Amino acid sequence: MMTSYFADNVARMKSSVKRPSGRAIVGSVVQGPQKRMEPGRVRRAVGMAVASLIVSAPLGASAQDGKTLVPYDHPVFHNGHRVLFHGVWRGGAGHAKAAAADDSEPAKSEPAKTAAPASHHEFLILVDTDDSCATRMSAELVAALHSAGVKARALAEKTSPAALGRYVASDAGDIAIAPLDALMADDKNADWHARAPFVARLGAEPIEIIASTSVTAIDQLNGRKVSLGVVDSVSDASGGALFARLGVKPNVVHDGVSASLGELAEGKIDAVLVVGANNFKAVGDFGKGGRFHLVPVAWSPALRGIYAPAKLTAKDRPNLVAGNDEVDTVATPMALIAIDAAPGSPRAAQDGAFVSALFEKFDALLVANYEPSWREVNLAASAEWPRLTAAQDWITSHHGQTDASLEAFRTAAHAAAATKDGPGAGDADSLYQALMQGHGAQP
Repeated sequence: MMTSYFADNVARMKSSVKRPSGRAIVGSVVQGPQKRMEPGRVRRAVGMAVASLIVSAPLGASAQDGKTLVPYDHPVFHNGHRVLFHGVWRGGAGHAKAAAADDSEPAKSEPAKTAAPASHHEFLILVDTDDSCATRMSAELVAALHSAGVKARALAEKTSPAALGRYVASDAGDIAIAPLDALMADDKNADWHARAPFVARLGAEPIEIIASTSVTAIDQLNGRKVSLGVVDSVSDASGGALFARLGVKPNVVHDGVSASLGELAEGKIDAVLVVGANNFKAVGDFGKGGRFHLVPVAWSPALRGIYAPAKLTAKDRPNLVAGNDEVDTVATPMALIAIDAAPGSPRAAQDGAFVSALFEKFDALLVANYEPSWREVNLAASAEWPRLTAAQDWITSHHGQTDASLEAFRTAAHAAAATKDGPGAGDADSLYQALMQGHGAQP
């Protein structure tokens, strides 16, 4: 699957951001001495492949492979919050899996340990478990923080604008993985926007609308029953924002993803909208028999500036996309949001330890067995949203020189984005070649 995400992503590129190791993240492309990424990776890194990041590993597999965290097999609560993961040392089974991994995992895949903790505060990372991609990333993020000596836990919570507003008011949690499209579309809680700045803009997650094959266009869902997942979930927030931008008014119902798919199969509802279903087994297994498919979401000017054009193929959803067909859809950008961390606040100062650990240890999130979406992240990427002071200070202090070849690349991307229908696959290939040639590599 290929997208033209570079149109909006590259437009936000400012300059290089140097890490202490000398490597740089620029427009999501990781550069190092004599380092060349394979074409597929570079295309993803410049934002031209979002939904191709569908992976088949079951939820929690990456955490086990990384020998750090595994999911609980039953609900566990701590101070009223559901805790999602525990260390592999808890119980013999986890320890055995870690020992087995020692024989198969290359040493470079394990993040290096630091000698002393950077902070005594335990950071609570809130994540919506109906977003399987974000759930997997939360486990990997916690592991990276632990390797930097920072205590953290992933908690199952809602991350819609309404939920984040409640967390800001109640001082619950420290960081949330949340969809930016819903945050930007929310006007009712504008007073707390400055109190919930973003730390880093993450990759974009594809929005998938599953319906019977009789539904061929998104506007046919006007007035029909569409499940957006549970109330205040990522799918609820992003789905509502997307439908509002397109002027579509479905009859919204709320239920979990698995239950909603069952209701769709029984004809009780007309469609199910899901965000971040990369590792969601219920979605991957649904649709056998050819009765259902993915409803296309055509690109339009109303979506520019927030969403990324994306395509899904049979490789991504073999039960929902036929043969060599490609289904147009969009992807919503995600972000790490700092809760109740307005400039000058105690929480903003406290979050400095989180920022340092994340930014300094970011390479630990780029190992092969981790969620590929980490490779889309450009730590310097901006958004139409306030940035956490500590994050901006880190970026400013690591500000490098602008690369002339990347400036030329950005100019070409702007020209492609200015076309009537937006950039296409041909533009993507041309820009990819220009970028590689600018860095002395042959595509």
